[in-house]
This record gives sequence, C-alpha cells and structure tokens, in this order.
Amino acid sequence: MKSKWLPWLLLLPAIILIMGLTIYPLLYTFFLSFQHYDMYSIITGEAEWAGFSNYRETLSDPFFWTVTRNTVLFGLSCVGGTLLVGLSVALLLNTRFKGSKILGVVILIPWVFPAVAGGIVWKWMFNDQYGVINYFLTSIGLNTFDGYAWFNTSLTAFFVIFLMIVWQSFPFIAVSLLAGFQTIPHTLYEAAEIDGANGWQKLTRITLPMLKPLLLILFILSTIWDFKIFDQIYVMTEGGPAKSTFVLALYSWNEAINALNFGMASAIAMLMFILLMIFIVIYVYFLREDKAVKA
Repeated sequence: MKSKWLPWLLLLPAIILIMGLTIYPLLYTFFLSFQHYDMYSIITGEAEWAGFSNYRETLSDPFFWTVTRNTVLFGLSCVGGTLLVGLSVALLLNTRFKGSKILGVVILIPWVFPAVAGGIVWKWMFNDQYGVINYFLTSIGLNTFDGYAWFNTSLTAFFVIFLMIVWQSFPFIAVSLLAGFQTIPHTLYEAAEIDGANGWQKLTRITLPMLKPLLLILFILSTIWDFKIFDQIYVMTEGGPAKSTFVLALYSWNEAINALNFGMASAIAMLMFILLMIFIVIYVYFLREDKAVKA
C-alpha cells in the first residue's frame, strides 16, 4: 500500500498546482464561451446562457477568418524560421572551434530577454525617424530606406515582428538540438564517411531521422508559442495599421478588454485552441517514430 499511494501523495501538490493553473482556466474559458458575459454580467453577477451563438457569430465574421489567416501564415513562418536558424546554430556549435563555448553562452541572451523589453528595443531599432536599421541601410547606399516607415504596412510590420520572434526563440531550439546531437552515436557518422557520404547526406540520412522525437516536441512547442503571440505584436504595432496585424491572441484580448465581451473572447480562445490541436495532430502523424521506421 505504501508503494502504491506514496508516489501519488508526493505528486499531489504538483498535480493540484497544474490543475489550478492550466486545467481549471481552460475549463472555465470553455464554459464562458457559451455565455453572454459582458460588463453588465460582471456588475450584476449574472450571465445569460448563449449556447453556440458566440461561436456562430465569430465564425460568420469575415474579420475572424482574416485574423485566422494571419495567425496561421505568420505562426508557421515563425516556426519554420526559428527551427531553421536554431538548427543552423546547433550545427555550428556542434563543431569544435575556438570560442564555441563563449558563443554558446552568448546566443542564450535573446532567450532570457523579456518579450516586452525586446519588443520595445526592436520597435526603436526600426523607427522611421531615428531607428538604427534605417540609418545603417542608408549608410551603405540604400537611400530608399531613408525615413522608411516599417510599421505602416502589414507586410513590413509582420516582417519586423517575424525577425524579432526568430531572434528571441532560436536559442532554445539550438540548445535543445545541440543536446540531441550528443546522443547520436559517432560510429554512425564514421560508417557513413567510409561509404562516401557528404555532410548533407549525413544530416538528412542520420542526424534528422535520429532526432525525429525531439523535432516533434520542438515543432509542437514552437507552434504553441508562435500561434499565441501577443506581447511582441501588442508592443510593436498594437494590431495596426488598421488592425492588419491582428492575430487570434490579440483579437481575443481585444474582445475581452476593449469590447468587454468575455463570452466572445472565450469563444475565440477556444477556436484558437482547436486550431492548435489540429496542427499538433498533423505534426504527430508526420513525425511519429513508427512512420520513420516504415520509411
């Protein structure tokens, strides 16, 4: 009996904490998504049952589909860019050269940088009047960028935010992949070299297939982080210009805080949760280990 219940008793505080911080808010958000819950409901303490009206209203709104498109395209771009840069840096750090250990410490700086502070710094860097990016580009002869307003169009604004997200996210990917590289037996690379394999073949035939379980986890984590981005976009553009850089997380926040429509905001949040689950299922299907074995 001691061996059966003691582990659960030791885990109980952590389980309660996880339930309180993750499961309960998720269930309460799901419950609110079926309510007409606004400022009047907060004052009176009463909310009307709305059924699926919040979902119907959200799904019938063209702006929701525009924001969903922004979220998917921007999120997938950030996931791809982060993993590509992270993999490149991990491969670089995996080679022995002078200063590699110092570089390994330096690349962690963006990861520990607060998101809000990072957004403010990047917004200043790309300012059209006194930003250092425009100054640098102009100084090398690209006069088109003299006073160029990066945040006046959705495409360039998303591009700046994309750079900032990749800059802040790639260190975690790089360190994780670097740790994964250490688990691959070196004898596999030696055998491949004897067979005449080049660097690209060793990467695609040995390294990446051996790291599929780790890559699956990194894909899932990156997708969750990049699909729910809020801080950086709010600090750098506040959704502008003209709400063209709205993503689902910012849209849900706007409905809750500015429109005081908590039921609608909860419905948007639950739809974003469903969207994330769809992508996670796709990742698991294509990157699962048994599929790799069959291939």
